[in-house]
Amino acid sequence: MNKAKSFFSNNIALVGLLIVLLVGVCVQRTFVSPENLTNLLRSASLMGFIGIGMTFVVLCGSIDLSVASVFALSGYLMLNLSQYNIVLAFVVPLLAGAVVGLVNGLLVEKLSIPAFIATLATQMFVRGLVQMFCDQTTYKVASIPFPVLALGRLTFSNIVPLPLILFIIATLIAAYVLNRRFIGRSMYIVGGNLEAANMMGVSVPKTMITAHVICSVLTCIGGMIYTSRVGVASPLAGTGYEMYAIAAVVLGGAKLTGGVGKVSGTFIGTLIMSSFSNIFSMQNVLSAVWSDVVVGSVLLIVIMAQAMVSIYSKGKKKV
Repeated sequence: MNKAKSFFSNNIALVGLLIVLLVGVCVQRTFVSPENLTNLLRSASLMGFIGIGMTFVVLCGSIDLSVASVFALSGYLMLNLSQYNIVLAFVVPLLAGAVVGLVNGLLVEKLSIPAFIATLATQMFVRGLVQMFCDQTTYKVASIPFPVLALGRLTFSNIVPLPLILFIIATLIAAYVLNRRFIGRSMYIVGGNLEAANMMGVSVPKTMITAHVICSVLTCIGGMIYTSRVGVASPLAGTGYEMYAIAAVVLGGAKLTGGVGKVSGTFIGTLIMSSFSNIFSMQNVLSAVWSDVVVGSVLLIVIMAQAMVSIYSKGKKKV
């Protein structure tokens, strides 16, 4: 019994995913068809890059609301520069993302501006830039080079999409950094206890800035894959994705207060979010609008459960 409880508490995200998949099968048998699962995994990979990046930031006790705008910016830059130089088409968007992440980190850490306000400001600024670049309409090009198209559309054996492979690689690298490298462990320490971080010689500014840069760069990869998939750049691309990314991180077991979370949990949380969207697109009973209601309700339950566990733990310590 104790082993069962331990497994459930340590793998609650995985249990949640299994329940969602079971619901999907009950709603529509074709839910587990190879074609549908391929589409689901491809969709998950787009959100997954943002989710992984957000994990780094949340672990530090911060937040990044600018990811949705960075998502759109990277797609436009890639599509535009692909008409001139294919190398620049892949490099410049990543550099642009790194700059936005650097600015976010400096605003939060050096100027002590609350992360919510700082990243909201950069979100509005970057979104405004994208709208100007796109002239407030969908940006199209005459022809898209094959490497750009392959980024989001290439599928191996007609089952495994390239975006999924890249998502898995990014997840493994992120897990290695967080568990095996000093900068990764520092993020847990900074998010868990700032005073302890300073006493242990951890550079809080460096750690926070690094987390924001990683978040923006990974978001750029997601934005580039999305644009490759749809073939156009939209000034509204990624709208609301920051909330879905945060939801995936929290569903994966991370705490918004910082110091707690795993990349593997975010990976599963992303699959849960994508499964929700997929299920609602396949059923005809409820309107798609209810998707946000269900996801919001589940997220609220998870956050309340985390708060109750935290209160209970503090009460036991006092006793």
